Amino acid sequence: MFEQWGIEEWIMLPFLLVAVAIIIWFLRRKILRKFEEIELRQQFEARRKRQQRLLLESE
Repeated sequence: MFEQWGIEEWIMLPFLLVAVAIIIWFLRRKILRKFEEIELRQQFEARRKRQQRLLLESE
């Protein structure tokens, strides 16, 4: 397979590998940020429910 490659393919290969690495890096970063956002939202919701429960118990 590689013996049929011309100079153009060999020149394009590093650029394509870098492009794929950048895409993977951006997607990974986006997913990790989304997980952080979800975690913060869950913590906020748990805190809100706890405060509501304490408020109802004190009445």
